[in-house]
Amino acid sequence: MTKSTLFWPLATLFLATVSLAHAQQAKEHRIVVIGAPEEPRFSEVVAALKIGLGELGYAKPSLVVQEVKIARSEEKGAKSIVDGLLRRQTEILFLIGSRLLKPVREASAEVPVVFLTPGDPVAAGLVQSLARPGGNTTAMTFEIPELSGKRLELMKEIAPKTRRVLAVYDPRDPSPRQGIMAARQAAPSLGLTLIEREARGREELRRGLEAIAEADAYLSIPGGFATGFYDEIVRLTNAKRVPAIFHARMGSTADALASYGASDAQIAHEAARLVDKILKGAKAGELPVERPTKFEFVINLRTAKQIGLTIPPNVLARADRVIR
Repeated sequence: MTKSTLFWPLATLFLATVSLAHAQQAKEHRIVVIGAPEEPRFSEVVAALKIGLGELGYAKPSLVVQEVKIARSEEKGAKSIVDGLLRRQTEILFLIGSRLLKPVREASAEVPVVFLTPGDPVAAGLVQSLARPGGNTTAMTFEIPELSGKRLELMKEIAPKTRRVLAVYDPRDPSPRQGIMAARQAAPSLGLTLIEREARGREELRRGLEAIAEADAYLSIPGGFATGFYDEIVRLTNAKRVPAIFHARMGSTADALASYGASDAQIAHEAARLVDKILKGAKAGELPVERPTKFEFVINLRTAKQIGLTIPPNVLARADRVIR
């Protein structure tokens, strides 16, 4: 066989291999991020997820991240919305929160789902176990319910004269229910009385926040309706000179006195690893649910001055970040 006879088959094979590799690289990966329009972390979570995926080698035009916001008032029609998204060859559904997990599962038992939740997904019945969530679902938790009790303890140290603490929460969601239960258990041993108010909507939230007049401090319970109004709650507590503690420092809580917990954006950044594994063939239900291991304690001294509070030096020394 002559060299010229060998050349063309080899050249054809080489070109076919290059074309296949290029096609694999150019394959479009479509991920849909679903959250609520009132969710204050939505843009921060999406941005962090994209950064995490970018660091793993995913980028435009082969990566398409579609953002979809579904309000609570639209929940009855959520399944049909998800059905429409799945017809566009969506590979992964990424949920901010767990409230839409049911309609998403009803729409498909095959399309992988990764969701972020502030609560215990096992206790809430959302997954079978942390080690093996099961089905087509896995999760990242940015909160541990017991931290609501830890925040009460920190508030008592920040403002030792605190006796009555207001907590407004959404009783419809499992995560806030877990958080308020942890706060109830911690309050008596700290010599605190918890003033509880439920908020399923705007009017209940308004009435609930009126109880700030009876409180020495405010405890934010992560998850549910109130999350969309963190900035309003912060403005109110500061105006009333009432110290408040939240689960994380973000845009809407930047002026709060204190926060303690994991960064939502950092958790979303880390969730990119789960997405990467699924895109490479792993089954979502076999990927363990991941929980935060690093918590940040932040104190805002500008706010402390505004509300007339002097933070004890030993508490300041323990803060991971002090905003001056």
